[in-house]
Amino acid sequence: MRPLDDLSIPQVFLIGLVVVGLLALAFAGSTSSQAFGTFNAAWDGSSGVRTAAAETGAPVEVATETTAYDSAGSETVALVLAPTESYSRAELVRIRTFVERGGTVIIAEDVGDGGNRLLSALGADMRFDGRIVADQRHHGPTVDMPLATNVSDSPYTRDVDAIMLNRGTVLTNTTSATVAVRTSEFAYLDGDDDGEVDDNETLQTFPVVGAEPVSEGTVIAVSDPSVFINAMQSRASNAAFFTNVIGDADRILLDYSHAGSQPPVRAALLWLQRTPLALSGLGIIGVVLVTYLARTGLPTRSWYGNDEQQSVDEDSLFAYVRQEHPEWDETRAQSIIWSLVSDETSHEDEDSSVR
Repeated sequence: MRPLDDLSIPQVFLIGLVVVGLLALAFAGSTSSQAFGTFNAAWDGSSGVRTAAAETGAPVEVATETTAYDSAGSETVALVLAPTESYSRAELVRIRTFVERGGTVIIAEDVGDGGNRLLSALGADMRFDGRIVADQRHHGPTVDMPLATNVSDSPYTRDVDAIMLNRGTVLTNTTSATVAVRTSEFAYLDGDDDGEVDDNETLQTFPVVGAEPVSEGTVIAVSDPSVFINAMQSRASNAAFFTNVIGDADRILLDYSHAGSQPPVRAALLWLQRTPLALSGLGIIGVVLVTYLARTGLPTRSWYGNDEQQSVDEDSLFAYVRQEHPEWDETRAQSIIWSLVSDETSHEDEDSSVR
């Protein structure tokens, strides 16, 4: 007999609720609603970028600690989206060492100052302006979603006609950098964020993507992290641009070490991945548990687990039979109950012998 044969409808319903609840908790614990989050599949997340990175065939690592840079080689590309927490001096030294030995770091920022602190620590001259850039002529649904249409010939712009920003900013101090993408000549810095070109706001072209050599490595600055969110990857040539900037990397590092907390289930899995001792311990526990269950066996029925349970179920059956057939005498009813019990027991034994 199968274990579920002995469950009542309320018990099955309760088990179903428990399973659904556990699945819901697992889903909630493995997803995120954080803006730019790599486990956020909503419009403002960057789960699509993680998927696109994996499709290149290169190993993709979601880093929650900067120690991931220690083992990153010169062909590794790291992506940092809008860091919200400050890096410590030791962490900045770790990332700079990675760049100095030939690594590439892409820093995407707009109005925060975390990106500028990181650029400075890495030895790059580029900076993020911080003011919103708009374009009255070349733009998406709104003027503060400008189309950057001036695209230079570079490895980062293959098959790229334009990239679209979403309330991004521009780059300054780009003398030492190669500017790959600029806005159109109709762009302006909307200092008061009113969507209008005021007397003190000038129409001109601005750099929005720059690549600057630092020692043996490269620092790429993108003046809007929204270029990489799910809703914007389908705009203009944003998806092709991302594919180009990660290039032929032999490893892709998605640095979320300073971008807020990760979903608990994902964070636990990421911790296990970088903690071999804990992973080994978990495997040992699993083996011990499976071995224990294999030796002790699992209860499969409730009616015949012990004499007391069987007696209770016989009494219940006897009461049910007498209620349904009051014309039967006690001896007849009892013999039918025994017959049913014996029949079930023989089936149980047959199933055991077959196994």
